[in-house]
Amino acid sequence: MNKEKYEELMLRFAKELHDVGVTDSVIGQTKDQLERVPNAVSVVKDEVTDRFVYRHDGYMIEATRAINLVVKKVS
Repeated sequence: MNKEKYEELMLRFAKELHDVGVTDSVIGQTKDQLERVPNAVSVVKDEVTDRFVYRHDGYMIEATRAINLVVKKVS
């Protein structure tokens, strides 16, 4: 995937990425990896953006919000 096409896709879906909760860090890491390996077929980045843990009386409740960003070349 070439750099120009990647940047076009990121701009096109910037609103959707923001709505889902993709952080600037994940976008930057994805962009950096694609710049290092421009012929990569896909790039996958995962990040936990929010975590909640509650413990009481021998019980634990844990909730996480995870973001999975996949950029792939498809034919």
